[in-house]
Amino acid sequence: MKVVNENEEVEKIGLTLEEDEILLVDPKGQHISKVSTKQIVKKALEEKTLRFRIKEAVQVKLNRDEEKKLPDLKELVFDTHLLLYGKRAHEVKYVGHVCPFCGMEVDEQGYCGCNTGTD
Repeated sequence: MKVVNENEEVEKIGLTLEEDEILLVDPKGQHISKVSTKQIVKKALEEKTLRFRIKEAVQVKLNRDEEKKLPDLKELVFDTHLLLYGKRAHEVKYVGHVCPFCGMEVDEQGYCGCNTGTD
């Protein structure tokens, strides 16, 4: 089990967290609690960022379905689209409208290349 200081930022250590459970310690080296990488992933998807302290994910609750469906932490580190929007870029659906300003298709959320296509 990997041992990590509770105040470490997920963004800085995300690639080193391979175990399912991580042991958190305080600055004095005392055992605080455990956190799973899936709890960290859920917190990151809720916040849409990896810039939070690892201890902030301790209180995140998961059910079995979420644990199975959540991506790996490394996927979030490398795929910012997944982190920001909760799905991979190739999973985005387009509604068939083209923005008159930038000429790009408008997606399911109403976004295009310039963000004015649905205004």
